[in-house]
Amino acid sequence: MMNQIFCYGCRLSLEHSDHLRRVTRACESCFNSLMSSRSGELPDYLDALPHPAALVKPDHTVLFANGHFRRLQEQRTVIGRQVGDVLECMYAPILGRCGETVACILCSLRRAVERTWLTGEGQREIPVSYPHKAAARKTMTVTTERVGDAVLLILEYTSQNVSS
Repeated sequence: MMNQIFCYGCRLSLEHSDHLRRVTRACESCFNSLMSSRSGELPDYLDALPHPAALVKPDHTVLFANGHFRRLQEQRTVIGRQVGDVLECMYAPILGRCGETVACILCSLRRAVERTWLTGEGQREIPVSYPHKAAARKTMTVTTERVGDAVLLILEYTSQNVSS
């Protein structure tokens, strides 16, 4: 039996909702309201999400991040950094800055954010696998949604990548 999921704002059941509503834990109305309040409830809302989540600019600079996303980085300073740097993609320190290497052209995470930014269409459960500087590879799915002048990025790691 699936755990019942309720909207963060109005407590409406999201059990029969689409993937975006379940992963963001918000009905469309509450989601739009929460995302438009960049200061108010947004930090608390993002921290309530069960997955690493961040609002990123089109160039992949992190604007806001929840605790799960911040814990991906040892230094915990993620605001103003590139997503690939936070995720410790091994290409960035070897080939150049995140987003500026040849490998970045093929990065599924980068393409999902860019596609969402350019088209306004969110991406759902896009498989991503990248070389991590400490582990051999990290594998996850990525869900994105355009939110004003940013993109909400949600990472759902496979169980083999979750550290305790």
